[in-house]
Amino acid sequence: MVAVFIFCLHIIVAVVVFIREKRNGGLSEGILAVAFMGIIFAVGWTISTMLTNLLFTPEAFVKWYYAPTDSLLLKVLRQELNQDTISLLILTLGEVGFYYLFFGKSKEPEKDAKSEGQAK
Repeated sequence: MVAVFIFCLHIIVAVVVFIREKRNGGLSEGILAVAFMGIIFAVGWTISTMLTNLLFTPEAFVKWYYAPTDSLLLKVLRQELNQDTISLLILTLGEVGFYYLFFGKSKEPEKDAKSEGQAK
């Protein structure tokens, strides 16, 4: 369920970025932004899976999964958290920072700075 939520979140963000970039630069800019996000997602997921496999061995997950517990929270976490879900969470956290830096900056202040330089 966590993985489905993360995939849906990525789809929503891709649609928002497409609409924003289409409004600012046209259809080609929107398609290019979504393609860029797809490449970042594919490469980032590969790298985060590699890191997750190095940090968490399958034996550690087996021991954690079969350890006795009466806690309902731990039972739900055992069903939801596996290596793929952890790698998707790592990827999403990295993407949030990267996309904030890449897409978050407004292009309007650059135009204002250029127009102020020409006015002087």
